[in-house]
Formats: sequence, C-alpha cells, structure tokens
Amino acid sequence: MVYIDKVRYTTDQHGCEVIAYLKWTNILYESATKECSKKQMIEFINKNPNCTKTKYIKHGLWTEGEDVRVVDNSYLRTDANNIRRDNLGELPRY
Repeated sequence: MVYIDKVRYTTDQHGCEVIAYLKWTNILYESATKECSKKQMIEFINKNPNCTKTKYIKHGLWTEGEDVRVVDNSYLRTDANNIRRDNLGELPRY
C-alpha cells in the first residue's frame, strides 16, 4: 500500500491552485519522506489501482484515510463526487 500524507500546490495557467507534488510512504505509522510529482502518482495509480490511500494523524496516531483515485487522467481525488479537480481532503501542505 502507498500512503500520501502531504501535498504541495502550485498555480496553473488559469490561476487555479493544483497539486504539484506529494509526499508518500509504504508505511502507515511513519511520516512520508518520499516525494513524487502529481503526474508520477497518476501513472502509478493507473498501473496499480486500489493500492493508494491518504493517511493522517488522529489523536496522536497515524490513521488510514480514503482511497485515492484518478479522474480524467489529470486529477487526484479521494471521494466519489463528479467534481473534476484535485481534492485530497484535508492533507497538510508542505
């Protein structure tokens, strides 16, 4: 399993904030140290569906979050609504 726990945003050509990079790890109970671009994560999820989740700290302990999915081969989402933009919940920025 791959766990994402931090995101870095940038501003696109339309002035919208979009995910640029993510911090990830294979270990639920440790802070993520590996970094990849959003494009790299999209490629990974497309090749390895159902193996990427968010994680967060709750009551001082790491907690598994939601499944991360790819929308329109351009966006990363954690929920199943129809909005076509990046949304990884309330993950911290770095």
